[in-house]
Amino acid sequence: MEDSNKSLEILKGNMDWHPEALSKMTPSSLPANEARRTTIVIRLALKAIDSIDYKNDTLAVFASSEGDLDITDKICKSLSTKEKMVSPTLFHNSVHNTPAGYFSIATGIQTASVSLSAGDNTFSAGLIEALTQVLIEKNDVLLVAYDNVIPSNLECFRHFEYPVGIALLLSADKHLDTIGSIEGSVINNQKSVTQCFNKSLEKMRIGNPIGMGLPLIEALVKGASVEIVIPYVNQNQLSIKVNNV
Repeated sequence: MEDSNKSLEILKGNMDWHPEALSKMTPSSLPANEARRTTIVIRLALKAIDSIDYKNDTLAVFASSEGDLDITDKICKSLSTKEKMVSPTLFHNSVHNTPAGYFSIATGIQTASVSLSAGDNTFSAGLIEALTQVLIEKNDVLLVAYDNVIPSNLECFRHFEYPVGIALLLSADKHLDTIGSIEGSVINNQKSVTQCFNKSLEKMRIGNPIGMGLPLIEALVKGASVEIVIPYVNQNQLSIKVNNV
């Protein structure tokens, strides 16, 4: 659901979600040379940020459980040949913070960014990192969480049903366009993990680690006051109290 208006209707529960193939998502914010070097994962991350109005001093947290496994697959194939030649573009795009680098090129923002992974708990880890930075740095923080489907050669290692990208702009202060407030805490009592309010999104929630963040996005879009519970590391959970502002 790349169309923002359609996405809002689905998140509000006014429409059902149905899987659609991703478009090319060519990032218009990048110079042509950089844009042609981008991968689906990079374009997915940048697409998630498209409609967010951030400032030049905004900090950023990029969260992906597996990074760009298409690139990993291609590098492994190259290394299995007699020549063992890896192209500079593949090597450049193989590091976990590549989307953050392209974001910096596209926007000119030179503030610090963090790129992290926590397996199936990547969304909650990314959100905790972003909230911590908001509180400590007293600055706006952009959270970008994304994972693409896995190439067929690596599906025995990992399997995602659908590509998912989520972006949130977090701030310690209320702005005119603020849609809600959140308060997160790590808990060790096992509550029921929150399912999507729009049941058609459940397939996406359980089909990709980043999908765990969908109930939070739904609650913010719907203006609901509710507790969202998502899994976190070491059998803990992240409790997120959402309030309508």
